[in-house]
Amino acid sequence: MRKMPYKLLERFKERVRKEVWEEKIKDFHPKIPDIISEIETFYDRSISISILTEDDKLYLKRFVKRYIKNYLLKYPDEKYVLNLYNAGKRLFLKGYTDEILLEVYKIVYKSVEKDSLLKEKINFDFLVVLRPYMNYSLDEEKKLLKDSNVEMVLSLQEAAKIHIKNRNKFLKAVADGDTDVLSNLPDYKICEFTKWLEEHGQKYIDEKSYEEVWHFHKLFHEKFEKIKHIYSKNKENNSLAVYLLLKDIENASLKLLFILNRISLDNVSKIALKDSLTGFFNRHMLDVLLSKETSRSKRHGYKISILMMDLDNFKNINDIYGHLVGDEVLMHFSRIVKNNLRESDYPFRYGGEEFLILLPHTDEEGALVVAERIRKSVESYKFPVIERITVSCGVREIKNLDNPYIDIEEADRYLYIAKKTGKNRCVYGSTAFTGKS
Repeated sequence: MRKMPYKLLERFKERVRKEVWEEKIKDFHPKIPDIISEIETFYDRSISISILTEDDKLYLKRFVKRYIKNYLLKYPDEKYVLNLYNAGKRLFLKGYTDEILLEVYKIVYKSVEKDSLLKEKINFDFLVVLRPYMNYSLDEEKKLLKDSNVEMVLSLQEAAKIHIKNRNKFLKAVADGDTDVLSNLPDYKICEFTKWLEEHGQKYIDEKSYEEVWHFHKLFHEKFEKIKHIYSKNKENNSLAVYLLLKDIENASLKLLFILNRISLDNVSKIALKDSLTGFFNRHMLDVLLSKETSRSKRHGYKISILMMDLDNFKNINDIYGHLVGDEVLMHFSRIVKNNLRESDYPFRYGGEEFLILLPHTDEEGALVVAERIRKSVESYKFPVIERITVSCGVREIKNLDNPYIDIEEADRYLYIAKKTGKNRCVYGSTAFTGKS
């Protein structure tokens, strides 16, 4: 892991000496079966866990049992921390949310609530297991900034960087238990971001958004001040309180960044992100959004599919009626497509009259349903001047998440087959689906 939280480990060792631990823990080994039994009772009654699939519930229960048997009574060292961190990483990669882990923490904590020593240990272990989630949070915010700063107003870009730099610095300090860094947390009135707000904020931000940014900025600092207070008092069993505060901080930070990014995008040319004629995303944004969705698919295990669409005989329209009529056809076609998509779907103008549609949480069968719905809507639509036009489509579920462009090429090949076998049809896999009304 990037940097093992040595200071977190050192802090635990300062609070709980190894010789004290080994002396007191002897009496707990016979109690392990009772602890597991009590955990299972709480686990089966949990409303939050009940929404998981049966396989996910079983996997998580096995993880809890392994933790109780193999970790709870051990005194931690660097190897221990690395192993526990990797266990947390596996949970993260399998798609368990931090809210679910928080629920697990409460269950385990409740099962040993009569013993302060074990509670101290669980607090330490809990923060180690959650470290991959904290790392991911830092990375996602960096990506959020990177993905949204296409021709951004330079001053707004700088403000977002200032906020993220400060947030990551203090979030890392909390994860590592670095009280020295936390003690130097600046007052919100004199921090770098406040200086930017006072000097430049009202130039680029409307009055309502300006007040919202101030609110989230103050809230962000207030929550860190509370964590700083908890650490300065050296209170025992504070991991749950600290983590809940971290969730509030993350929420305030994301809302602040969302406002800045929204304002930035309102001030750049729409051409930078979208095709001005159809309102669909352009090829640059395909790279960005495809990367995001394939990463999420790998993490959470959901399907993604793509449609490659091309208007049949569109060149004839431009040749016979002119480009103004052709443009009007494209605008009407884009409205038909949007009316048949969910908000979570992404349409792109891939070429002149060729379009790609990215469908998250959709397998090949579901993608075919969407493709046919669009095909039939286009076929029955009365366009201005030309009245009728049809569309052909290649349908492909993304199989290669590491290089989805291979699947895009396959979808394009299916589109070519649709064109060569009669047009006005959808092709998927090796099967031509005529779909005539």
